[in-house]
Amino acid sequence: MLLECGFYGIDSEVKQRNGHKYFVARHRFDPIKVELIFVKVKELQGKKELCEFIENEKLIKG
Repeated sequence: MLLECGFYGIDSEVKQRNGHKYFVARHRFDPIKVELIFVKVKELQGKKELCEFIENEKLIKG
């Protein structure tokens, strides 16, 4: 499911590749602009506003 956060659309599904878990956020007006929010041991790393949105929407347990 795609959730709107400001100018970004965040895919609510956690992706996993090479042992790394992350969320993908795409800019609504510039689809080439992509932000990855990495899930690190009960902590998110990435653009601050997107990390806060994911935590507030409870997309990740922790």
